[in-house]
Amino acid sequence: MKEDHMQVSLSYQLRHELVLACHILVSQKLDSGPFGNVSVRIPETNQYWINPSGVTFNQIKIDDVLRVDLDGNILEGNRQSHPGEIIHRAIYRLRPDVSAIVHTHSDNTVVQSLLGIKIEPLTQLGASIHNDQGIYTGYTGPVRSSHEGILIAEALGNYSVVIAKNHGLFTASRTLQEALWDFIVCDKACQIQLQALQLGIKQAELISDEYLQKSRQEVRQKQNQFMWTNFVNSL
Repeated sequence: MKEDHMQVSLSYQLRHELVLACHILVSQKLDSGPFGNVSVRIPETNQYWINPSGVTFNQIKIDDVLRVDLDGNILEGNRQSHPGEIIHRAIYRLRPDVSAIVHTHSDNTVVQSLLGIKIEPLTQLGASIHNDQGIYTGYTGPVRSSHEGILIAEALGNYSVVIAKNHGLFTASRTLQEALWDFIVCDKACQIQLQALQLGIKQAELISDEYLQKSRQEVRQKQNQFMWTNFVNSL
């Protein structure tokens, strides 16, 4: 009985945090209507929780969240799965170390994806991401096949970020808090880089390699839990 209670408590906690992540993305104006996915792996299983199709991030509730296995079967929940679930499934298969994935079609990340280039180390934000990102250039429209999901997962490789050309950006990490904060950092870094391009700054001085790891630790690894608490308290 105690073990069953713990499983129920964990189930509720994971879904609750997923809903909070969706609401935080809305509060930061990073949602994109019915597009985008947030998922979190259920520890020690081949299953995960993910937002469904047809429910916007600002409207999602705990009962809307779906429990899905790595074959795409819905094990719990009454809504339809989102087509983007294919990508999450592929990443979880390829990366057993990943426990959470965040993806929306925020304006800055989508425009960055149109360029098909990586986030440059122009500031501490960009420097914290620069050596931790992959690029996927095989976009053929909305992802509908497991094969394309696998290709995006392979482009992610061992990185925490993958920019899918003409599509957007995915973050994958050990915790939902990390994946969410990485997405927010990426969006801001994209915004700065795009503004620099608009101003005609072509030869901006880049942060040197010796500071890239330090930036990653200071901006991403040390701040994600603090920022999560701050965002939640602001909802």
